[in-house]
Amino acid sequence: MSKATSPVEDILRAHIARDIARAAASMSLICLVLGGCSSPQQRVVDEIVTSWREQRTLPDIDETLTKDSAYRVQTRSVRAKLRGASPAGFKAGVTSPPAQARFKTNDAVAGVLFKEGALQSTDTVSLRESRGLHIEVEIAMRVGTAINKPLADIATLRAHIDGVAPAIELPNLDYAQPQSLDAIDIIATNVAAANYIVGDFVSPQQRDPNNVDIRLVCNDKEMFTGKGSDSLGDQWRAALWLVNKMLEQGWTMEPGQILLTGSLGKMLPGATGRCVASYHSGNAQWAALEVNVTE
Repeated sequence: MSKATSPVEDILRAHIARDIARAAASMSLICLVLGGCSSPQQRVVDEIVTSWREQRTLPDIDETLTKDSAYRVQTRSVRAKLRGASPAGFKAGVTSPPAQARFKTNDAVAGVLFKEGALQSTDTVSLRESRGLHIEVEIAMRVGTAINKPLADIATLRAHIDGVAPAIELPNLDYAQPQSLDAIDIIATNVAAANYIVGDFVSPQQRDPNNVDIRLVCNDKEMFTGKGSDSLGDQWRAALWLVNKMLEQGWTMEPGQILLTGSLGKMLPGATGRCVASYHSGNAQWAALEVNVTE
C-alpha cells in the first residue's frame, strides 16, 4: 500500500516537476540555438572530420544508422571539411556485383571528391600516408553546364557533359575494422575518397565511354582487365544515378566538376611499385595513366 501524502507535499512535488520540465525545455532551446549539445550523428561527424584532419584511421560507424542517415552524416562531414569551398566533383562506388557483395548492399554508393585529392599521372603516393590505399581504374566525365535539378534520362544528362577521360582513383580504406565494413560505413565516411588521377578530356561525341577496354599492369604484371560497361552495366546510367543521388543530398553540379562513375575490373589493394592503366577502343588507344606507390 502506498503511503498517503499531505496536500503540502503534493504541491511541492508539482512545483519540482514543473521546474524540471522548464529546465529541460531551456536546455533543449540552448542546444537548438547554440549547437552546444552533441547528437549521436554529430558525434560521428566530428569523429570523421577529425580523422580526416589528423590523418587517423576512420572510426567505426554507429550500426543504427540507415543509408539515408549515413548520407546525412557524409554531407555534414564533407561540408565541414570544405568550409564553403566547392567540391572537385563526385564519385560512384560499389558499382559492380562483386563490390556490392563485399559491402553487403544491392545498391551503388556515392561520395564527394576534394580538390586537394587531384594528382598528376606519374605522381607518387605513400603507403605510410595512405594506409588503406587501393587502386581503381575508372572513367571520368566532366560537367559542361550546371545541373541543379534531377535529370529524367540519359539524353538529358548527355547535354550537360562536355568531356570523357580516363581516370585512376586511389581510395583510402583505412578503417578500424576493415573486415566488417558495410555500405553504411562506406557512405558515412564519403566512400573512402582520397586521391585520383584524371587524363585528358575528349568530347563524348568522339569517345564512347562504354566502348573501351582497360588493363592494369603493376610492376610489369597484368593485375586485371575490364571494360567501360563494368560500372552498373552502362557508363551513362552510372553517371545519371550519381548525379541524381548527389542532387538528392543537396549538392549541385558545377561546370568543370568531374564525375567518377565507378571501378572497371577490380579494386586492387595498394602495393609498392609502378602501376599503369591503359585504355583501348578497338585499335585506338585512349591513353595510359601511371601511378607510383612507395612505402
